Amino acid sequence: MGLAKDNAVFPKDRLVRVSDGTPIAYTVRGDGPHVPVVFLNGWTCSDGYWAGIGPGVSAAGHPAVFLDTRGHGESGLPRDPGFHAKNLTDADVSVARVAMDIIEVLDDAKIDKAVLAGHSMGVQALFEAYHLAPARVAGLIPIAGTYENPVKSFADLPVLDRLYPIADVLFRQVPFELLRPFMRRTANPDVGLRVVKLIHVAGPKVTPEGLAPHMGQIGDLNFSVLWRMMSQMRGHSAAAVLPTVAVPTLVLAGRHDVFTPPSVQQRMADLIRGSEIRWWDDAGHMLPLEEPAEVTATIIEFLARRLGEPKPRRRSSAATGPGRGRSGDRRPAQPT
Repeated sequence: MGLAKDNAVFPKDRLVRVSDGTPIAYTVRGDGPHVPVVFLNGWTCSDGYWAGIGPGVSAAGHPAVFLDTRGHGESGLPRDPGFHAKNLTDADVSVARVAMDIIEVLDDAKIDKAVLAGHSMGVQALFEAYHLAPARVAGLIPIAGTYENPVKSFADLPVLDRLYPIADVLFRQVPFELLRPFMRRTANPDVGLRVVKLIHVAGPKVTPEGLAPHMGQIGDLNFSVLWRMMSQMRGHSAAAVLPTVAVPTLVLAGRHDVFTPPSVQQRMADLIRGSEIRWWDDAGHMLPLEEPAEVTATIIEFLARRLGEPKPRRRSSAATGPGRGRSGDRRPAQPT
């Protein structure tokens, strides 16, 4: 856990053991009068993507909740994954399970309603959380992400989805656990930045400093677990959920996003009645790192205009809800 703490921009001082036994680490920053915002990370991503966004949102009066996705950072798994993650089931790393973790964090934090802001995989998770518990969601802010199978739309090359089953067979045999020492040595920000620029994921405004928390976490991840999670993301779709969304929704998108092309994000906005979409002409999939100041200002303006009311009362300690965590532990408080 030491490495995970070192990579955290927002150290996690709270821990809830959710209904399947997984410890989920999170923190709440700020205690302003407005609706809380929960920030949801992408696949392999750390909370570093919110470093230039979360503090501004919190300063505007919205308590900011940062949680580590199961299998990432300071959050765990329901059991030891074993070699090739063979001790885990598909349900252990499904999008629906990640979404339930979000709801159970809200329960543990005694938050009735929150805005869910997600990047990349966090977009699939926020729509699934809305599907599971719409009464707990005050608004949605999908950022540079898709609502369904990310492999099918990756780089507008649907052939990759047809090839995925072959890759799945191969990658499930790769001894990722044995490669972790090598990955830790090579996962440095300068190398990482060269790689993400080579595959057209990072725009010119991404810096090694901004990417450092993500790269630090890369060296600490179990990619046998992460590959199984990717397969579950591939099998997930919230297409049927989007027309039912009845809360203010703001889509934030980059015109040069290779992972989730503009066509996907425009389609997502079109399927959600009354949604708004904001484009960045020179940004891509790493939009939160590329345009943090403008993303922050856009979020704050949207929340003030569409959700300007004081935040709902926090849940009482006796309250229960869907997926209420079996226990909530508190770590020593970290400075805010």
